[in-house]
Amino acid sequence: MTMQSSERSKALELARRIRKQARDDIMQFWLKNAIDEECGGYWTDLGRDGSRYGEGEKWIVVQTRTIYGMCLGYQFFGEKEFLDAAAHGVDFFCRHFYDPVNGGCFYCVSRDGRTVLDSSKQPYGTSFVSYSLAEYARLTGEKKVLELAVATHELIMDKCWDKKYGGLPNKFSDDWQLIMPIKRVDTHMHTMEGVSALYHATGESLYLDRLNMLAGTILGDIGKTGCYDAKHGCTHEMFHMDWTEAIDLTHGAVVNLGHVTEAGWFISKLAAYTGNERHASLARGLVDWAIKFGFDRDRGGLYDYATPDGAIVRNTKTWWNQAELLGALAFLYRQTGEIDYLSVLEKQLAFIERDMLDPEYGEWYPQLEADGSLSKPRPGEIGRPDAKGHRAKSLYHVIQGLYHAHRDLTLAATDIGSAGEELDWADYCL
Repeated sequence: MTMQSSERSKALELARRIRKQARDDIMQFWLKNAIDEECGGYWTDLGRDGSRYGEGEKWIVVQTRTIYGMCLGYQFFGEKEFLDAAAHGVDFFCRHFYDPVNGGCFYCVSRDGRTVLDSSKQPYGTSFVSYSLAEYARLTGEKKVLELAVATHELIMDKCWDKKYGGLPNKFSDDWQLIMPIKRVDTHMHTMEGVSALYHATGESLYLDRLNMLAGTILGDIGKTGCYDAKHGCTHEMFHMDWTEAIDLTHGAVVNLGHVTEAGWFISKLAAYTGNERHASLARGLVDWAIKFGFDRDRGGLYDYATPDGAIVRNTKTWWNQAELLGALAFLYRQTGEIDYLSVLEKQLAFIERDMLDPEYGEWYPQLEADGSLSKPRPGEIGRPDAKGHRAKSLYHVIQGLYHAHRDLTLAATDIGSAGEELDWADYCL
């Protein structure tokens, strides 16, 4: 990609701001507040200032995402304290989350890990086990941890993959009986992350093949199955076992703009590496759809929900959507060189710095109204309105978006990975 000097300077300046935020406002918040020194692992519920509340129960998603986030912090800054913090989480997780009777991982345990609070097996949560453990093993060379990451993923594929229609149902009992026959788009995207880390750590082509299979499952490569809406150019959320849409669970086919963006980002990266032109075109179209209908052109930020024809039905801005968009924009700018992606990224980062980032305590607020004010509590939503941590919010989305945006802006500005060069999965991994 050929870049003008002014454009190169802008990309590098945006990357500099992203790196500073990641170091000073994100990693330091979690390093200071999340580590449970007494019982091991990481604390779940954190207030705006990082103060702890709740009983300290430990969820598979929070523990593994925080391990992964600490690994990214180490890759970003090379500081051993982040890798040590990841090791702290790996130790607790491996001692307390594995089911010694039926195999697989529990969904939730008590703070000290001695009591199982939710013994269900859920592919969504388990995807982050492979993601975090494979990354940690790759960085440390710990073979037993890598073997565990591989075995955990293979067990999920053996026990949970739908051999008739394809895809991963949502929830199984502790002894692997299907108890929630619903397929969700996010389960398949997060499973892609876990498989991406396994491919990065092992180099085995099996995992690249599986990534392509998962991308095809989302995009509907096989017949009419999958999450992709070809008529409107977006993904949908929930499906029955035969991939008919579970409209009763999505309030009439409401689309999550963050998931549309995330699917587009992940599959764009994979397709750029493999050369799958169909996937590349559809995936880029997903991100473009989200920008067209969901991006606040005046203030910045990505809205939460829309109808398939693009009408916004909820104009709040949730933290993780903003991180997904930041990462997607940086990659598509790197891949295409189109200045529009950089312009939207610049506005998105300004919105994050002005509205989403807490200037006093660090980290991002969980959700904002369209005008930038903190959202009020809504029935059924998790955590306090100003919570920095809860069972769905941990050190994952934000550092992932910042890390990859920084990396892709830097790669774009330095012309690394240009056409004709041999591709390195490290530059495309999820």
